[in-house]
Amino acid sequence: MRDIPQTKPARGYQGRAVGSVLGRIVAPTLKRRGFREIDILAHWPMIVGPQLAALSCPERISRNGRGTETGALLTVKVEGAMALEVQHMSPLILERINQHYGAGSIARLNIVQGPLPLDYLKAQAARQTPLAETEIAEAEAALGAFHNRRLKAALARLGARVARRRPQDK
Repeated sequence: MRDIPQTKPARGYQGRAVGSVLGRIVAPTLKRRGFREIDILAHWPMIVGPQLAALSCPERISRNGRGTETGALLTVKVEGAMALEVQHMSPLILERINQHYGAGSIARLNIVQGPLPLDYLKAQAARQTPLAETEIAEAEAALGAFHNRRLKAALARLGARVARRRPQDK
């Protein structure tokens, strides 16, 4: 067998983490729907709570071009009869969103009743699946000794979630 010299990568190409380029990849799609960043989509369960996030998702943000209204309009798609509940909770939802993003960023909610996208529902179900005691116990065993019991428990839950997402290397 003859020696073949190692080839060099194409000029200007360096390997990059997916997270560093993901924003540029999805930015055009998000802009068409009014989202400047993926932030509100990723943090929706934290903003409105897991129960409401399981039955609703933000659809688009519309900004008023006239300048008379300071905030934007957030369109939220809600599953089934939960739309009435979301309408009653809209002042609280607006308050939580504005606490998260800054006062006056969203002025109104537009509630649209309809089925949620299937991929969104799958992602929500995966987030809400509780950890098994065995998963937590395995993660705690990997941590070793800690002086602070609450910190150890929190790190074990985090480790169990990370281990669940990572494909098993066996």
